[in-house]
Amino acid sequence: MSSNESGVDEPVSNQSALAKLLCGNVVVDGGGIDEVLSHLSVSIDNVVKELVTLQSLSDNQISLFAPFLGRSILELGCTALIARLDPFRVLLIRECQKQPNYRIDKANKSSIRWQGDVLADKVTDLWADKSLQNPTRALLGDYYKTLIWSANFDKLLDAIRDVSGDEWIVNLRTKNFERFYNETLSDFSSLYSELSKGIHHELVIPLISALDRDTTQQLIEKTVRNIATLGLFVSVVSHAVNKLDIQVAIAAYKDIQEMGVF
Repeated sequence: MSSNESGVDEPVSNQSALAKLLCGNVVVDGGGIDEVLSHLSVSIDNVVKELVTLQSLSDNQISLFAPFLGRSILELGCTALIARLDPFRVLLIRECQKQPNYRIDKANKSSIRWQGDVLADKVTDLWADKSLQNPTRALLGDYYKTLIWSANFDKLLDAIRDVSGDEWIVNLRTKNFERFYNETLSDFSSLYSELSKGIHHELVIPLISALDRDTTQQLIEKTVRNIATLGLFVSVVSHAVNKLDIQVAIAAYKDIQEMGVF
């Protein structure tokens, strides 16, 4: 029975662990932000299905295919986290794309952009009047750093304090906030650039090691690890849409590490 028949939205039960962690418990036939997150969840699931087949591919196939999958995870994951932390931004895009004059054959300024929505220029003084006229709402920008990531980091550490047998969580517990944030910011910036080189065929000389099997596998692992860690982090942010119970989030975080691609 669908939500239309019962009058109650039903959660999706077949999400991959990565889609669940990034999108939360999405619902079937929901409207507004539920529709957005449901679409993103399905898209992430589709990419995950392809990711787990990488080990069966030839080296040439991996070098061609894996960078696209990696950047897809990076972009879909960031969009999902923006939707859960700042739904207005994504709902605005949704309405724009529903307009009859929306065109897919040209660039749209309203779209999620890596520089501006995920990364942003440094803000020298967050609370200066001029800064507040048009504050950046980038996922890893300075306002998010202060108001969301720094403000909730101790809550995250408390939530994972007693978790054992999880390599990623053990590593996460060794970091203070500044180290965590700076490493995450650096990783997101470098991953986007490295994966893009495999998509746009930027290299014009035969640097065999640039995107070989081992290097590409490391890039994919680093991509999934970074985006999944932010997904786990969002589970302790009180205002997040589709907020997961922290134990459910920790279980999904563990499951992601069992993906066959690693």
